[in-house]
Amino acid sequence: MKTTQILIGMVMLLIACSDSKTQSNQGTKSASSIEKIIDLEKAIENPIEPLNLSDFVEDIEYIRPEYPASLVDMIFDVALNENYLLLQVRERLLCYSRDGKFLREIGKNGQGPKEYLGIRASSLHDSLVAIHSNWTRKILWYNTAGEYLKETPVADGILNIDVLNDDRIVIHHFPHTTPIDDPNLCIVGIIDSKGDTIQLKKAKPYYSKGQTLQQSIWKYNDIVRVLSCINDTVYSVSKDEIFPTYVVNFGEYKVSQEFFSDMHSSPSEKSEKGRKFIRHLSFSEMFDKILITFIYDKKNWYGVHSKQSGETSVWSVKPDSINKYGFLKGGGWVNDVDGGYSVTYLKSNSDGYFIRIVPPDELKARFLENKERIKVKYPEKQKKLEQLVNSLDDDENPVIIIYKLKK
Repeated sequence: MKTTQILIGMVMLLIACSDSKTQSNQGTKSASSIEKIIDLEKAIENPIEPLNLSDFVEDIEYIRPEYPASLVDMIFDVALNENYLLLQVRERLLCYSRDGKFLREIGKNGQGPKEYLGIRASSLHDSLVAIHSNWTRKILWYNTAGEYLKETPVADGILNIDVLNDDRIVIHHFPHTTPIDDPNLCIVGIIDSKGDTIQLKKAKPYYSKGQTLQQSIWKYNDIVRVLSCINDTVYSVSKDEIFPTYVVNFGEYKVSQEFFSDMHSSPSEKSEKGRKFIRHLSFSEMFDKILITFIYDKKNWYGVHSKQSGETSVWSVKPDSINKYGFLKGGGWVNDVDGGYSVTYLKSNSDGYFIRIVPPDELKARFLENKERIKVKYPEKQKKLEQLVNSLDDDENPVIIIYKLKK
């Protein structure tokens, strides 16, 4: 009997040790997930000297969309891949070759079964084009040859879309108009081409009142990343799954409940009140880094988050001016690649680059200004850009600038 009791005691001790080890491993796993934090609070309090754009961008491409056959007054969105360039303009979606030759208009504006009633958003994937038709709660599918393919019903309250393949669409809520306490509010969702829901990601909002702000959306490795004001979490969206990837720590620089729910202040008043908060974030992603821009204390801030070390570094640049509505002008990330346009915002709708849309007269002015004060890393690229700038007409289409990230 005594021997049996000893054996039972030894077994219980082994089980206890095993449980302790399991809990320890679980704690390590939990700590590992917590380490995936983009710590902007710490970074702002310990700013670094500005890093060169050429440390991250290897080349800059300029596309001049053909005119006057397709002359546009304003470009609302741009999408491109290796073969095509799409420009979303007023009530039209224009398709160009990759070098800017006008090919055709995609779809038609109207109330017919194959027509869209204005464009709420659009997306390009390989040779597939999707147009989110305004007010009609449907997404129309075409190919880049302009042929109509099908339509997908979509819920109201959706603005932006991202096509992942011919049977998967990522949907994003309408910012600035959706109450934060709306029970139907989701951070991001996936639907199939029939309109059936694959997954919706919901979360309890930090604040109990106010309206949703603009999401930060970018792409990396065929994954859509989304940062929402709802809970400061970056979610990754694949064809079949939505999962958290990073948490952004704003700390004391997070927009307050009072500011978040303020619907009555004028734009200038909002700008003054908002100077002590981090706002207007944008991202672009490389294999080992995430590039970041935001506005804080009436300055443009730029940063780099290392995926390997988990460290985030930021620096600020004062704008040239601030208008009466609080919008910053100038103060971009100095372009030492070719001395051209210095970016203030990262629009990244595909892997490997970010995009800016710049009127020809502004590109000229910025180049001449930068030529006198910036030492570029690639003089041959600066010379090539100067030839382009000298050939621009002030009344031609805006220039599409593609900043290609290092591999």
